[in-house]
Amino acid sequence: MTRRTSSRLLLAALATALAATITGCGGATDPKADPSASASTPTFDPCAGLAAAPVAKALGAGLKVDRGTTGSARCALLPAKKGGPTYELNYLWFDGGLDAAFATMTIPAGTVTKPKVAGADAARLIVQKTSKAYYISGFVQNGNLIQSLNGIALKPYAAAKMHRAALVLLAEMSANAPS
Repeated sequence: MTRRTSSRLLLAALATALAATITGCGGATDPKADPSASASTPTFDPCAGLAAAPVAKALGAGLKVDRGTTGSARCALLPAKKGGPTYELNYLWFDGGLDAAFATMTIPAGTVTKPKVAGADAARLIVQKTSKAYYISGFVQNGNLIQSLNGIALKPYAAAKMHRAALVLLAEMSANAPS
């Protein structure tokens, strides 16, 4: 298995785990992505206003924003250099807030912290380090909007830079949340 394939599989597993977790919390409610979602549910683009430069600076590696395609929307920060760190962003509308959503989640083994994020009602970071990769998941709540990120870096990774970049990304996500 190539390093690129391994990176994609690890990121896919992390994203799948988060999607399953979020579904347990109330599901995706973007009417464009989910035709069964209520028409009264507001849509949101987590890539709107997202700048890769501040995150890349904190990470010390180039990143580019990937918005997917019209038929397959996504929001990700992909490495400018093959095999570099990757972040995937998502969101959900949840009336109970992050504490209630977090209480329903099956949290993977790792370190959980509650960082302070400007403008956010609540935030969480989950970090897991293995011999092969560094995984980080983050959540930020602004009102009824809970945004999430999943990041992965294969070894050799710079844990402090991945952590710092995730905090910058959470701050950007919070700043770009609708009021």
